[in-house]
Amino acid sequence: MWDTQYSDWSAAKMGPKRDVVGELEKAIRKQGMRFMVALHHAENWWFFPHWRQEFDVSNPRYAGLYGELHNLDKDPGEGVEGFERFFAQDKPSRAFLDQWKGKTLEVIDTYQPDMLWFDFGLVGMQELYRKEMLAYYYNKAAEWGKEVLVTYKWHHLPPGAGVVDLELGRHDTLTYHEWLTDTTVDDGQGWGYLKETEYKSVKTLVHYLIDNVSKNGHLLLNVGPKPNGEIPEEAKELLVGIGEWLEVNGEAIYGTTPWTTYGEGPTEMPKAGYFMEDQEVQYTAQDVRFTVKDDALYAICLGWPGERVVIETLKHAYESEIKSISMLGGDSELEWSLAPEGLSITMPPEKPCDHAFALKIVRGNPFEE
Repeated sequence: MWDTQYSDWSAAKMGPKRDVVGELEKAIRKQGMRFMVALHHAENWWFFPHWRQEFDVSNPRYAGLYGELHNLDKDPGEGVEGFERFFAQDKPSRAFLDQWKGKTLEVIDTYQPDMLWFDFGLVGMQELYRKEMLAYYYNKAAEWGKEVLVTYKWHHLPPGAGVVDLELGRHDTLTYHEWLTDTTVDDGQGWGYLKETEYKSVKTLVHYLIDNVSKNGHLLLNVGPKPNGEIPEEAKELLVGIGEWLEVNGEAIYGTTPWTTYGEGPTEMPKAGYFMEDQEVQYTAQDVRFTVKDDALYAICLGWPGERVVIETLKHAYESEIKSISMLGGDSELEWSLAPEGLSITMPPEKPCDHAFALKIVRGNPFEE
C-alpha cells in the first residue's frame, strides 16, 4: 500500500498507482490525529499455501506477490495452531527476514508513524530481527522527539517491549501492564466495509471504552470505509455518539490512570482474553467503573441508578477524605453520606448525557481540622 523498493506489487506501481499510506498519513495528520500503520507481512511466509498447485500461489511467476516457493509439500492445517506448527518445521529464510525488516524500517523512515500494529506473524520472526526493528523504531522516536507505540499479540515480544493487543477481546480484571483491544464498529466479522452487517450500539462501545480504561487498557476502534472513501452512515452515528459522550465525560477518561480496583457490580464477563465478543456483556446501573486523575476519583455508573447510588467499594472511606462530589456535565455539588453499606450519593434530577454517568469525587485532607 506504499511506494516500496522491495516489491513491484504495490499500490504505487500497480492498480491505482498511488501511495495510499502516504496520502492517508498526510490527511490524518492534517486533522490533528495520530497515524498508525498496521503491518501483516510477517505472516506471509505461512499465509499463502504454496502447496496448493491449483492456485497461482504456487506459480513462480507470482513469487514477487506471494513470496518465494518454499513449502510445496507441507500442509500445516488451519488456524493459529497450524501457523505455529508450520514455523516449527519450516522457518523463514534469511531473505524473507531481511525483506520483512526492510519493509518495516522503510515505513518507519518514510512516514514516521506514531504507532506500529503487528498481527500474529511476529512469533515467526527471528528474535534478533525483532530486536533490531524495535531498537531502530524507538531510537528514531527519540530523534523525532515524540512518543510512539508498538503492539503485539500473545507473548510474541518480551513484556515491556510493547503493548499487548487483544483482538476482539479484553481482560476481565485490572492488570499491572497496559494493554489494548482492537475491535470494529460492526459485529467483528470483517475489518473493511461490509454492505450487510450488524453494527454495535453507541452504548456498547462507550461501555467497552470505560471498562478497558478502568482495567489499564485502551480501545483501538476500526471503521471500514466504503470503496469511494466515505464512512458509512451507521459508523458515523456511532462515532458522533461516542464523541458526544466524551464531550461531557472525557475528563474521566483522558489522562487518567487505574485505581486500586477497576470497579464493582453484579455483571461478570462470561470469558476474557482474545476473540470473546461473541458473548456481549450487558451492564447495569449497579455496575461501576473507577478511574483516577490528580485529586479526583471518578466513579462511572454504566446506567442511570435512579435517585441514589451506593458505592460499596468506598464503605471504608473517611468522611474527611471526601471534599466534594459532583456529576460531570452537571453544575452543582451532590449530597452524600457514608454508611456501613457504602458511599451513598443522591443523583441529580436530570441526566447530563446517555449510556454512562461519571461521578467526580474530589479528595479532601483526612487530617485537616
